[in-house]
Amino acid sequence: MNIELRRFSIAALFLIAGAGLAWALQDTKGTSDSKAPGEVYVGVLPEEAYIWVDGKPATHRSSFLHLAPGEHTITVYNYGFTPKTQTVTVAGGDTQQFDVHLQPVPGRVSGPWGRIQIEGVPGNSLVFMNGTTPEFFVGHADEMNNNFIAKQQLIVPVGTHQLTIVRRKTDQPIWAGQVDVKANKRLIVYVKGHDNAHIVYKDWGKGKDIKDLKRFEAGTASATIAVAPVTASLSVDHPDIKCNEPVKLTWSSKEGTVTTVSANNEKLAESASGDLTVQPKQTTKYQFRAAGPGGTVVKDVNVNVDPTVQASLTSSSPEVRFVKVGDQVQEQGKADLQWSAANADSVTIDPVGSVSGSSGTQSVEVSPTQTNPGPVDETKTFKLTATNVCGGSDTKTVAVRVTGSIEPEQVAQAEPEPTPEPAPEQKLPATASPQPLLALFGLISLGSGLLLKLLRR
Repeated sequence: MNIELRRFSIAALFLIAGAGLAWALQDTKGTSDSKAPGEVYVGVLPEEAYIWVDGKPATHRSSFLHLAPGEHTITVYNYGFTPKTQTVTVAGGDTQQFDVHLQPVPGRVSGPWGRIQIEGVPGNSLVFMNGTTPEFFVGHADEMNNNFIAKQQLIVPVGTHQLTIVRRKTDQPIWAGQVDVKANKRLIVYVKGHDNAHIVYKDWGKGKDIKDLKRFEAGTASATIAVAPVTASLSVDHPDIKCNEPVKLTWSSKEGTVTTVSANNEKLAESASGDLTVQPKQTTKYQFRAAGPGGTVVKDVNVNVDPTVQASLTSSSPEVRFVKVGDQVQEQGKADLQWSAANADSVTIDPVGSVSGSSGTQSVEVSPTQTNPGPVDETKTFKLTATNVCGGSDTKTVAVRVTGSIEPEQVAQAEPEPTPEPAPEQKLPATASPQPLLALFGLISLGSGLLLKLLRR
């Protein structure tokens, strides 16, 4: 059947189904039961697409769904097409319809590849590769169980794949196991029951002659599903860093439907491509895992973190003076502490306190511990401690000698009164003679005698 005829047939089916649905709606009008199931007709293109209801597979091809009243999520999948999801609200006894036309993923698939043929399971069984969620669905068994003139074939990348076949509606596995797909070989899985299958390889000569294929193509009683291989890449801009330095992760994947970026098994992102800036605190293994029907690819990259802290501490003055008299400091020595701390987040100098930056100079007054009077001769030690959040640390010390003295307060004493000096002796001139004095005394005595005689009279 050619493509134009098939399209005409599909359109006719939709018209008939729509007319039938309109008749059903008219016939049941006014007779709805709120507790009865509702009916939803889902028309799908491509017609081999599978319908999921509330996360569980329901049926493939356009179908009537009988659903309990309430809200339901309907998703349509077909490998090689972008899935589509729609939420519907079902009323008891009601009937509704919607059509889903899936859009094909652009591009074609190239080899090397092999072919998988599945036998011994119901045709509507779901087939998954490398996972069991809808993202890993590749089709139903009757799209890959025929090798006659109108072939039904599943073509996949060479390598080891996990193949899972699930029963419709019950979602229970019929068979699951690993298969090793070989280039240009047809791998036939004869399923004979749960955990029981017989695998046979046969030549598939046409495989090497096929240059590329569409992801999905179906005809009358034929189908070709060509699964694309999964690719992945992961890189960092700095594989070796100091503590707390930033690192940029960049990743991308093609055909990966489930992707995860992790750091030491801790999830960071789930997008198929992107970039992220991180600041690891220790050597870290970053991993990008991309999985899809075409395989699982894991890429690792290590970022080595150096937590080593390198510190230094010196003093501009190995010795300073300190002099104190009573309560007054008459001489106060100072020193400049020069310090550095590479790869550190926190720096403290004891007993100064915290300092900022990776290097600097801190001026300090150096005083003795001694408080009693006496000579001073002490050694004061300054200790630098530098640490980082990665667990690195370093300490350095420097000693400064303090010399000088502490003296008691001096009290001023009262000065004694001055002793009076004796009067100077009167001395005769060196040339004077005693005779004139004697004559004077004689005259005085003579006068005194005459005066006494007069008085007696």
